[in-house]
Amino acid sequence: MNNGTIGSVEQLIEGVLAGTVPRQVRSFAAQGLLPISHDDIFRLQLILSADPDPELAELAKGSVAREDQAFILEWLSNPERGSLELDILVRTRKEEEIWAAVARHPNASDETLRVLARHGSALVQDIIITNQVRLLSCLELLEDLRANPQIDNVVLRRVKEFEDEFIIKAAAAAEEMAEIEAGPSIEDALAALKAIGSHLPNTGELPLPPEPDAELADQAEEKGESAFARLLRMSTHEKIMRALKGTQEERGILINSRNRIVVRAVLGSPKLTDGEVERFASLRSASEDVTRLIAQNPRWIRRYPIVHALVENPKTPIQIALRLLPRLNMRHLKKMSINRNINSTVRQRANQLLQQRR
Repeated sequence: MNNGTIGSVEQLIEGVLAGTVPRQVRSFAAQGLLPISHDDIFRLQLILSADPDPELAELAKGSVAREDQAFILEWLSNPERGSLELDILVRTRKEEEIWAAVARHPNASDETLRVLARHGSALVQDIIITNQVRLLSCLELLEDLRANPQIDNVVLRRVKEFEDEFIIKAAAAAEEMAEIEAGPSIEDALAALKAIGSHLPNTGELPLPPEPDAELADQAEEKGESAFARLLRMSTHEKIMRALKGTQEERGILINSRNRIVVRAVLGSPKLTDGEVERFASLRSASEDVTRLIAQNPRWIRRYPIVHALVENPKTPIQIALRLLPRLNMRHLKKMSINRNINSTVRQRANQLLQQRR
């Protein structure tokens, strides 16, 4: 194709996104009837799958659904495919080979990779966990992989290993560590679709990535504090940096995150004090990961106030509470034996230990 034709196709796509292309032209494109290349007609059909006109959107989705898989895989071999086109392709064709090819594509947006991480097969998960450059630019992918009900045990182990290595390196070089450049995004394209009444196909089955941290969002709304609002707008990478080198107030907020790697960054901060750890050990608003990670640290569980806080906290896993219970003194065992706010098994064991010591 000559440059003039390519330019006209690009203008046509821009016009579709802007809502300025006549319905008849969009209908011809949705059915593959425009006199342009197969390659370009497929791009248009992908974009039209999100058309605000439901009838045209169904026509385009039908055309995409009937397209030969071999052609699509060849089409995906072009490294210049648009991020929005790739995202819509994931939502309209769910073959493993296509999802895997999109996961490998350099222009796959963070949003698209997060959908793939949450819903993809073991092959797709492996492609994502292997691409460490993209993981560093979008650490949210780690939580998305964890949230995948099909997560492969090997992938889960590699997620943990990546988190361990990242936190250790980040904590060691918190002051010097450069910000990671974000990967491609479809945020602007989604805004353009929304402006003309369009929407991505199959968002019910394959929803867009969730808000950055729902738990912090709830607290921000409840307390109305500026620190909450500031942290809420941050990416996972930025939250980790604040957890490692930020203020005590910021650590006190971020410990309530439901993102495991953010919690680990708080507890790995070189600025963290034993007093903060004791307070975190008693938090009932934090996730179970907080008490579990504290209990795994030999230095912290040598401090009696931290042990007491862990055993008394209902969020502490019962196995950990039972293991630490014998270290409590008589006065605290007595309180535990009548404390109705803790697990009944822990309460009964406290009573048994109390009777034995008497």
